[in-house]
Amino acid sequence: MSKVVFLFSGQGSQYFNMGAELYRANATFRRTLQWLDEEAIRVSGSSVIAQIYRDQQVKGEFDELRYTNPALFMVQYAMAKVLQEELQIHPSYVLGYSLGEMVAAAVSGIVHPLDMLGALIRQALEIKAHCSNGGMLTVLQDHRIFREQQPFSSLSLAAVNYDEHFIVAGDEPSLQQLERFLGQQDLLSVRLPVRYAFHSPMMDPVKSAFVSCFRDIHFSTPVIPFVSGTLAKRVYMTVADYYWEVIRAPVRFSEAVRQMETAGNYFYIDCSPSGTLKSILDRILSPASSSVCHATMNRFGNELKKLQLLSQQCDATWLGR
Repeated sequence: MSKVVFLFSGQGSQYFNMGAELYRANATFRRTLQWLDEEAIRVSGSSVIAQIYRDQQVKGEFDELRYTNPALFMVQYAMAKVLQEELQIHPSYVLGYSLGEMVAAAVSGIVHPLDMLGALIRQALEIKAHCSNGGMLTVLQDHRIFREQQPFSSLSLAAVNYDEHFIVAGDEPSLQQLERFLGQQDLLSVRLPVRYAFHSPMMDPVKSAFVSCFRDIHFSTPVIPFVSGTLAKRVYMTVADYYWEVIRAPVRFSEAVRQMETAGNYFYIDCSPSGTLKSILDRILSPASSSVCHATMNRFGNELKKLQLLSQQCDATWLGR
């Protein structure tokens, strides 16, 4: 019998109207988002729901941090509530990728979700006030090129998702220079919809203000075991400084998954809006592994059908229900 792991993603996986079908048709998802949005309005004066689900067709990327930070938290936390309350799927572990660790902390019981949401909104404002604009670029090439090619020298290695998929972060001129170099070499790259260079020294000016956003939050021991995507191991307690490392240190999500796999097989459920984490797991799980991963959302919609298929897949043999 395999144990369930809820997965949560970070910046770059957001888009306008994510989870729109669920918001219209699923009472638990909608009620949870509205409950969280009340706190967002109290803290910031603005509705996050109004930004995610605009009536008119929105052009451009959803990349304004004061909205994307809370939006990613709200949508993924609401998905976790649907899985737990409606499908009666209860995780044995939670694991987050970058900002997704903030969602994992709330789902695990480490911190109250409204406290974490408020901290994320305040963090976004502090980052805007203290950090210069930058960006992040996914490179679809062997990650060893990062150490070997000069155009990477002024950038930071933010994450290695698998051998031929890594992310760099840095200032705009350096990213543009790298994009030109990669294009000349016929190597593929994709910009992430973010305006800041997370997981790089460009975040350092906000450290003190960022950590202060957590100073008044009470942290508990997790009710649901919490696996760190920053430390690549299970964590039994967190403090304010830990969440600084979540956005400053390189992401070790894939390493955390590989470490978990040494202990057995799992049923991973990607709660992210994009299905990105399932794509990563599809590449890093060993052919000998019996683990599987199911995505709950992506840009093409059909969330209700995905949840129906997930419920069918979660039979008594697999989840012990």
